[in-house]
Amino acid sequence: MKKLLFLLCLCLGLSSLLAMPSAKSIFYADSYMLRAYGVEANYWNPAKLSKDRPLDVWLPLVNSAIYASNNALDLDTYNYFASRDTLHSADKIKLLDLIDGRLRVRSGGSISVFGITTGNAALSASTKHYLKGALSEKYLNILLYGNTDDSYEFVKSNTNVSALAYTDFTYGLGDFTLPFIPEPAPQVKAGFSVSLLTGLYSIDTQEYSGYITNNPDEGMNALQEIKLRQGMGGIGFKGMLGVYSELLPGLQAGLTVDNIAGFINWRLKSQEDSYTFSVDSLYVSNIGQDFYLQESESYDIDPFTTTMPAELRLAAMYKHKYATVSADWVHGFKDTATNSATGVLSLAASFQPIKNVDLSWGVSLPNSHNPLKVSYGVNFKDRFIDFGLALQSYDSAFPGYKSKGVSLGLSMGMGF
Repeated sequence: MKKLLFLLCLCLGLSSLLAMPSAKSIFYADSYMLRAYGVEANYWNPAKLSKDRPLDVWLPLVNSAIYASNNALDLDTYNYFASRDTLHSADKIKLLDLIDGRLRVRSGGSISVFGITTGNAALSASTKHYLKGALSEKYLNILLYGNTDDSYEFVKSNTNVSALAYTDFTYGLGDFTLPFIPEPAPQVKAGFSVSLLTGLYSIDTQEYSGYITNNPDEGMNALQEIKLRQGMGGIGFKGMLGVYSELLPGLQAGLTVDNIAGFINWRLKSQEDSYTFSVDSLYVSNIGQDFYLQESESYDIDPFTTTMPAELRLAAMYKHKYATVSADWVHGFKDTATNSATGVLSLAASFQPIKNVDLSWGVSLPNSHNPLKVSYGVNFKDRFIDFGLALQSYDSAFPGYKSKGVSLGLSMGMGF
């Protein structure tokens, strides 16, 4: 049992080495659409690529973010179970209650390659990685209690994995005033960005099913079947449209639609992998024999396309001389490695206690598919340099032993 928990925590740690939308968004728990400027506006709202801004440069590697989270295990939980010589009935019930149907794991991040903004145009590139997986609670139930029920059924919704990695080359134009809006009504600014995507790899669960049955006359029978589809070396595209308006002095509202016509077509390598594990009529009397059959098969398939569902974001922000508050609502239209079909509300605040130093705080409210996220950041900014560090905690108000995940963000830019 201790080894299992250790392996689960190790997987979370390794997955955090993968790289997410934008480093600076971690400072505000993703309430960032109207806060983004310079190169980052290329990814959040290109309407805010302003002609009044000086040259803004995004340096390689130093604008990076990583995250890893799960829905069940924190350090306190791991230490509790690892310290137990024997798991009693109450301990087993507690662990299964924490997993709540399935163990869900997510990780990902973003690494800057380059970026430059001048006037109302930006050109940038970054590498993004996403990983999402789930494992049915029934597996842990069998591990803890043994094969006690008459039957177990396993389905794809509770056991699956998906991953996607790509590098984008993005060009954006913004700060266009929409015509035909009469004065004194608030004027609306618009912008767009287009991204050429170079796919690195894709993994997706196409099919998964399984069962375990127990019958005194037929013994134990089991079947587990999984089919994975993989792609490497792809080419694709996505677009973003954004608008915003200053409704009142200091009060802005905006809207973006991301992943417009988003796709990656995998050309270099495309294959499917099938794995089958089966047990037929197993009794205690023959358990010492080769009682199971394990098969695997890999075969090339025609090039396939990974679609990137559109994502809608609404935001509002109020800016005072020394403080700013914001709210973002984001809603994807399909569950994928990069999107959530369940809407998420994020709130954030920042203030300037001393000149050139901003302190930030953000919270992303939890729902049935997304955890609570709380962010803390500090940022130094003057005429020439913008540098900041941020830390985000999952399912805990503060980073520590109660966190079920962590995000780290490093941001650095230069202006001239």
